[in-house]
Amino acid sequence: MITTADVMAHLASGNERQQDAYYALQGSGLLQRLAAHQPYPAGTVPIDIDIPGSDLDLLCEAADLGAFEALVNRELSGMQGFQCKRGNGRAGQHPYMTCCVEVGNWPVEIFAQRVPVIRQNAYVHMLVEWELLQLWGAAGHHEIRKLKLKGWKTEPAFASVLGLQGNSYEEMLRIAAWNRDELRSWARLNTSFQFE
Repeated sequence: MITTADVMAHLASGNERQQDAYYALQGSGLLQRLAAHQPYPAGTVPIDIDIPGSDLDLLCEAADLGAFEALVNRELSGMQGFQCKRGNGRAGQHPYMTCCVEVGNWPVEIFAQRVPVIRQNAYVHMLVEWELLQLWGAAGHHEIRKLKLKGWKTEPAFASVLGLQGNSYEEMLRIAAWNRDELRSWARLNTSFQFE
């Protein structure tokens, strides 16, 4: 799932909820309206750990948040649930903007930052989580969903089953920097549930 087209193809051929997300995104025209900002579907839906109430995430690159804000106000303000807010980012992070809309049965959160999508934390988190789920198989999907249904956020759920200490978001970024073999070898030794 490297490009937006790859993720959309994955959703189109996925389970019922993934296909519903695909049709919602296609029907809304969001990808076309945000095309200049390389919109990338991310989060729990593409990696099949979403639960009822999960939203669709779209990551965007916006060199100029003011211009991005003007675009979304022009293109999306008429959509149901529309709202936007800016944030300064945590220490060492870039300012960002989030916009929410509803398409079909899905709440959609659009996240824009000056950073290229492939360097945004949400993208990096999703890739390492996908790699871990490929290792864990159905048992991993079940375990993460179980924690999410108890109210856990995604990164803390992964950190918990891996026994990671400290800030789960930072720890997930840390292990994302490992190569595939290092990650898989380490995860085999540290995962708290049984998998094949």
